Amino acid sequence: MTVFSFWEKIAESDLKNMIDYLNETNVNSFQKQRLFKACLFLLMGIPVFFLKPMISLVFLGLALAFYFYEYLRVKSKFNAARFQKELVFLEFSKEIYIYLLENKTTIYSAFEKMKEREQEGFLKDALQDLLIDLHERPDDVQPFIDFANRTSGSDRSKLFMITLFEYHQNSKDDSIIYQLGKMTSEQLFLVVDEIIEFKHGKFLNFPMKITMPVVAVVLVFFISLLVDSLKAMQFGGG
Repeated sequence: MTVFSFWEKIAESDLKNMIDYLNETNVNSFQKQRLFKACLFLLMGIPVFFLKPMISLVFLGLALAFYFYEYLRVKSKFNAARFQKELVFLEFSKEIYIYLLENKTTIYSAFEKMKEREQEGFLKDALQDLLIDLHERPDDVQPFIDFANRTSGSDRSKLFMITLFEYHQNSKDDSIIYQLGKMTSEQLFLVVDEIIEFKHGKFLNFPMKITMPVVAVVLVFFISLLVDSLKAMQFGGG
């Protein structure tokens, strides 16, 4: 049975997975800092509460807006990181397909060749681990799945790597290579669509989500001013 901490329980359902994927901090530390920063707005509103109770609601709105903004910031960063890895995996799948098609070599040799050409980074590290696992467990599909999870995490990447494993088991079957080529082409078209969607969402949807809490705060501010003005008019008329 999985035991969740208090900080995980009050977090959004997908926050922990996104933070784990980014691997920059953990959900407990992030939630503590997030709540602490939001509480600063509430503390700033305490003196105002004794002077103008309605205006203090502005600080409550700012605290909520900032708390929500921190989640959106992680989500945006997660989407960008995952998308970048998708592009790297697409380049990998294209190169491995071309190499196998032209050289008719083994998967192990193809991976070694790619590792030598690859610059330092997560893909080269993942290839190194995959080569080690292949040497130790040549008939196990799990190293291929682990590689897909580490370099991309998408279902498409897992399917591609499983197909590579099938070729690894039966390298004389050229039809598998052509299947890999077909999958690479399909991935390319899908990624092009995702690029358009990602750019559109990045420049339109995200600013709108950030703007809405700010608009809400401004509305609360003006409503509080209106209420105070009406009270002043009533006392003045009396």
